[in-house]
Amino acid sequence: MGNEADPNLYFSTPGPWNVNATRPIHSPLAQIVYAGTKWGSQATYAHAPPPKFMRPTPHFLLVLTLEGKASYMDETGLRCTLQPGSLIWASPGVNQSYGPKRGERWSELFLWFRGPLFEAWQASGFPGERSRHLELNPLNYWTDRLRRVLQPSPEAPGESDLARICHFQQWLADALQFEDKRTQTIETLQWREAAEQKLRAGHLTDPSLEEIARSMSMSYSAFRKRFVQMTGKSPGEFRADEIVLRACSLLLETNHNLATIAADLGFHDAFHLSKRFKQVVGISPQDFRRQNRGK
Repeated sequence: MGNEADPNLYFSTPGPWNVNATRPIHSPLAQIVYAGTKWGSQATYAHAPPPKFMRPTPHFLLVLTLEGKASYMDETGLRCTLQPGSLIWASPGVNQSYGPKRGERWSELFLWFRGPLFEAWQASGFPGERSRHLELNPLNYWTDRLRRVLQPSPEAPGESDLARICHFQQWLADALQFEDKRTQTIETLQWREAAEQKLRAGHLTDPSLEEIARSMSMSYSAFRKRFVQMTGKSPGEFRADEIVLRACSLLLETNHNLATIAADLGFHDAFHLSKRFKQVVGISPQDFRRQNRGK
């Protein structure tokens, strides 16, 4: 299946920015095993043995091209040229070969991930019988979002690994939607990002949804309609789910009781937080804290 101790994997090379996430992002639902960036690579495919220079990965693989061009091929039948914004998603165990032509250089961000969550995706046809090839533009938008998941800024509020896995899943779903709906414009993506950021800020009731809509220069009914069309959730549902993810972090990183956490996040009381938490996470806050403390 592949070797997680492969010396060609666990390093990053210097570049304009770097990701070198050597500690797995771990939750019971899924794990991001490793992520890294390689800048100015000359021959990724040469790490595998001749004559075909093919090798498998033991987990799901993502490769996102940052600079230059490279050739990609794998045993599912996918053959393509990678260029900035090209994203490859391959299933575990798929033999693949990729790298720049002789004398050329190419840069990539890559990661391995696994777990029951993505096994369910695979059972539903993602990435599919053939590895998935997507084109993501503007590149900075997609890389900035992914980097916030893999290596959050030290100034950013701490998030649990479960929350980061959920954000990664959303990133991947958005990439698939972007490919399916190329008519989406940069402005549309920026609008969604701005709306989601505003909904994540504050707590459950402050600022109000109407105030957030006004800050986007829209009536609430128009704001709600557009948000539902883009995400499949109402603004209120999205905000409540995001705040539950913040509750996950507080449960793991503090000793606050549930009533205190509920008050901090804007819930009426611990009962209402517990009810919403179980809807989103699948278990009670108490069980979540007990099962995940110390992992």
